[in-house]
Amino acid sequence: MTTKECTVYTPRFDFGSNLDPNGKQTGTVKELLEELNYEKFKTITGTDAKKSDSNGTSITYDSLDGVFAFLGEVADVRKPKLAEDVPLSTLKTIKLLYVTNDTNDTQLFRLLKSPTRGGKPTLEFYTTETASRNQKGIAIVDHLLSTLSKEVDPFVLRRIDTSFLTYPKLLECIARENIEILEPIYIRHSGRSNSIAEALTYLAEAVERYTHKSNAAPSRPLHEAIYTYVRILPFLNFVGEYQKVIELSQVDGQVNTIKDRIEEFCRELSGTLGSIVHPLTPVTSVEAFPKFVDTNALALAKLIEDATGIASERRDLLKIVNAASKVLCSYVHHEWGVISLDTKNISAADCIAALCAIRHQQKVKTNYSAYWLGQTQAEKGTGVLRQMDDERSAQELFEHDYIPHGINQLLFSRFNQFYMAITGIPNRYEAWMAYQLARLNKYADCYLSNDVAVCDAAVQDLYDYCSLEAVRAAELTAQV
Repeated sequence: MTTKECTVYTPRFDFGSNLDPNGKQTGTVKELLEELNYEKFKTITGTDAKKSDSNGTSITYDSLDGVFAFLGEVADVRKPKLAEDVPLSTLKTIKLLYVTNDTNDTQLFRLLKSPTRGGKPTLEFYTTETASRNQKGIAIVDHLLSTLSKEVDPFVLRRIDTSFLTYPKLLECIARENIEILEPIYIRHSGRSNSIAEALTYLAEAVERYTHKSNAAPSRPLHEAIYTYVRILPFLNFVGEYQKVIELSQVDGQVNTIKDRIEEFCRELSGTLGSIVHPLTPVTSVEAFPKFVDTNALALAKLIEDATGIASERRDLLKIVNAASKVLCSYVHHEWGVISLDTKNISAADCIAALCAIRHQQKVKTNYSAYWLGQTQAEKGTGVLRQMDDERSAQELFEHDYIPHGINQLLFSRFNQFYMAITGIPNRYEAWMAYQLARLNKYADCYLSNDVAVCDAAVQDLYDYCSLEAVRAAELTAQV
């Protein structure tokens, strides 16, 4: 065997090989094309030949146009000349993006297009989680992240992964911040829902006026910038689609306040249960909810009809109890996270609101289609209740996440609207949602840089601004 035959080919432009932690090495696009073509023709002519969409045609300078169009849009990178010296990490990033796009039947640059730049948002775009839907797209994104991370500085990588949590965890973080921000309002207006609503409306308008000004220009290595960009994308997708879902979820028509009738129902429950029950007193769990409905179906049906104007009987409620259980799952998860479904934390008002949300959907038939790039025809659906899959249980939601996220958000919003309306404080929910949407949109604005330090500073500035404005809102709306 000759020395030449013993030589093991080592690519220069792959992450994880030819390491350059100090960023001193350079190369040219010409050298990158030579490597790409060598690997391509070696694959095509080898005994383990793989399917290629390029039928043996050489990869040229123009073949990289799609990559550079993407990089120009998200990282302001221009297309270098063929023999121009370019940082090694930049060439590795170009190769990774080109090869990933070339070897997958999903259009990578459409998949990675931010909703802030004209991409179609989806609630089914996330990373580092088990994929229930959009499995192919999520696998591609996770591949990019794991590959790029090989050469991101470990300290910076930890900071990025801490700052840009998966969007469910980031939403939990934002919710905790909201508790801190809104504390002056709730303390100043304790027990006065109309005053709280007025203060929240003022604060929402103040947040909408906020403009972040940063003198810091992002200047991170390209592979780190793209890693950061991809980590941010799930949240930007969420914000882009969430607002549309909330608009779609608005309950048309009047919902009647039935606070007095709920209190009467609770007095009857008090005698049955042998303890004092108020509308907000926990009376059941998600697990026991179907039995609670079965036991009190006639009274609940009358309350739902009084609230919605939709004629309802016992059999109507028993048909929707599984779907309503899943709405209550969303509520429980939002309030307490993943806990045992036999926990007694569901009030009479919660039960009625969940049943109203499903009964209302049966009549208005709002359509919603979960979307992700590359979904098959069989994966598309428009019927909200059908996509809830009545054959499966509420317990399975914590294990398999089989309901599209948009469906959960739509019905959870309806649940909250009915809850506030039937308990007599509908304007407070509207004010809260105006604040919530304004703050999420501004949070997304803070993430338009691919530099974690710039993003962190922007988020802190937004928090400080909201905190000051919340104090001002509490003072301005205080009762004299």
